[in-house]
Amino acid sequence: MIQETFNFSCGQAELTDLCKKTLGKDTITIYSPPFWEMEEEALTCLQEFLHTKNDIVIVFGTGTSGIEASLNSILEPGDRFLVACNGMFGEIMSSMAKAVGAIPVKVNFELGKPVDPATIAKALEKEPEVKGIGIAHGETSVGVANPVSKVAKLARERDLLYVVDAISSFASEELLVDDWDIDLCIVNGQKCLGAPQGNTFVSVSPRTWKRIRERKQPIRGFYMNLLGCKDYLEMVRVERKNWAVGGNKFEFHLEEAPHPASPTFTIMQGVWASLMELRKEGLGNSINRHEVAGEAVRAALKAMGLDYMCQDDRFADNAVTAVFLPEEIDDYQIRRHLFERYGVILGDANMMSWDVYKSQIGKHYVRFGTMGEAARFPKVLYGILALGMALRDLGADVNVERAVVAAKHVYEQRGEI
Repeated sequence: MIQETFNFSCGQAELTDLCKKTLGKDTITIYSPPFWEMEEEALTCLQEFLHTKNDIVIVFGTGTSGIEASLNSILEPGDRFLVACNGMFGEIMSSMAKAVGAIPVKVNFELGKPVDPATIAKALEKEPEVKGIGIAHGETSVGVANPVSKVAKLARERDLLYVVDAISSFASEELLVDDWDIDLCIVNGQKCLGAPQGNTFVSVSPRTWKRIRERKQPIRGFYMNLLGCKDYLEMVRVERKNWAVGGNKFEFHLEEAPHPASPTFTIMQGVWASLMELRKEGLGNSINRHEVAGEAVRAALKAMGLDYMCQDDRFADNAVTAVFLPEEIDDYQIRRHLFERYGVILGDANMMSWDVYKSQIGKHYVRFGTMGEAARFPKVLYGILALGMALRDLGADVNVERAVVAAKHVYEQRGEI
């Protein structure tokens, strides 16, 4: 029986070592300096790693909650919002825009190809009333990294709010929030950072706060409300000042809620620990590590005669590769065999759950995640070996040895081993 599992899924990714150790410590109250200081340090780190001076607010929930809170805060009923769709997470953003009462304007792209800025520009000409543009940076359902910086120019030229889902790309792809003029950038710890899920972080530009306050109608909802999230942090910062002077010398004035939410000490502790690990490694080193891991996986797949969904390696997602399987093998079959025989967990074929994609893709693909701790040479090599052996076990004719050599060659060429 294999005691150890190797997590090559697409989230929850494996936790970092310091995160695991930190999560074993006891909790403390959220109404005292140790928690406030830890939370503030985490937010400062996030500003640093996102290359932004914008406010960072916390949405107490998974990544989806951060996107929905952002859309719910900037869109009013009947607003038109353009969403670039080249996979499932574009579809999800479109669905959330509809859920908050807006009218999503979907611009669809061929699966496996990146979003094309010229196509979006043409769509904007036909839709002059849209209030903003939404896009997934890392479209993990297909293993494509979209050209976020180029789409940003379209938003700025038209004074549109620009919303970027960077949940899976944070710490694995370059992400320059201020240089690219991203208004709302949503990140989460459970992917490439190697932290527990449950807190989502949104960088909010001054332009966004201005638009929110200019709404004709109040934000619908108490929890999915960025002003409420901002209130929480303002309240904490005033409490810290009062604690420092030992009295109620400073007052705070909440815009939305008498008490917006209560954070979870354990989750923030885990996020803080993983951010400290990232600071120690260096953001550039982390991005490079993910880039090399993704390249090694793609080289190994080619050596086994397998194809993957991304049609242009220039836009390959560093954090995930969507692998096409031989026709006789489906995703549940290979994933169960990998888990039971080799202790390896791959990402599922989540696109097949959407009717719009079933006929295009079917069940014959899996997602090989190289997120966080999984993007390290020994683990990548074992994941490739296990995938090849599992395919052989199920009757596929693949050259496992050649795949392992191809992956190792990538690491050697990049000077990583």
